[in-house]
Amino acid sequence: MTKDNQSPNVNRTLVWHANNDDYSKNKYHSETIFCSGNAKKIKDKKIIINEPYYKISAGAFKNNTRLRKIEMGDHIKYIENDVFRGCTMLNICEWSNEILKIGRNAFYDCLKLSSIRIPPKVLRVEAKTFKHCRALKEAELHNEIDYIGESAFIDCESLEKIILPNDLEELNFRTFSGCKMLSEVRLPCGLKKIGKETFCKCGIESIELNEKLEVIEESAFLKCKKLNEIIIPKNVNYIGKWAFHGCPSLEKVIFNHDPEYLGEWLFNLNNVIVYCKPSSKVEAYCKEYDYTFEYINS
Repeated sequence: MTKDNQSPNVNRTLVWHANNDDYSKNKYHSETIFCSGNAKKIKDKKIIINEPYYKISAGAFKNNTRLRKIEMGDHIKYIENDVFRGCTMLNICEWSNEILKIGRNAFYDCLKLSSIRIPPKVLRVEAKTFKHCRALKEAELHNEIDYIGESAFIDCESLEKIILPNDLEELNFRTFSGCKMLSEVRLPCGLKKIGKETFCKCGIESIELNEKLEVIEESAFLKCKKLNEIIIPKNVNYIGKWAFHGCPSLEKVIFNHDPEYLGEWLFNLNNVIVYCKPSSKVEAYCKEYDYTFEYINS
């Protein structure tokens, strides 16, 4: 193993390099997987992993509180589950465009990580990948991503803006729940489902629901305290209970049609006006729950 040359009187971050010389000398020479055994030998704050490694195994750096920066060369293709989980001081992650997979919980509890760019060959953001990344302000998601797992960005308290991939059809349980600074969300035109508690406790002030949307599940926008207006698209056939409850700034909700199902207590009482068609199911719903309503033109 080699380290940067440095004067004993100069305070610099040490750098550990994985390269061919290292590989030929260590006891893992029969493997090309960088594992926890390799990681435990490293005491440095900055780590560079190059060839011949092609994979970082599950939990390799889990709970490593020394690690500040990780750089991965072009040969790294797979980052398995929990690899950097609990690396509370990790603030810089650099990787190539050759990454194919980022596993579940990979950056869970990386409290200092401030930005991330999903490589173009990674098509899935797995469950809880960035959970509790409280300093994460920027998350760049490319348009080929077709799946974002449950709680993938839960409690990313500093995240301010997200542009979702064009091919995404579904948002899962608590995807962005607790992202209290998230004020701007652009939904893809083909999105069909917003899952349970997807945007719970977010900072969203307004959001344009796309025309192909069909399902808004229970508590999807629960306690979005800045949300002020919603237009329900005509293809929405299911709205689960409490979908917009706990939103004290919500003053206007517009229905141009009758969804097949309206759950209990969709809105706060007394602060919202529901706009609907005369003699509609929505009107009957408002009367049942004592919501204020007004008619819209046919």
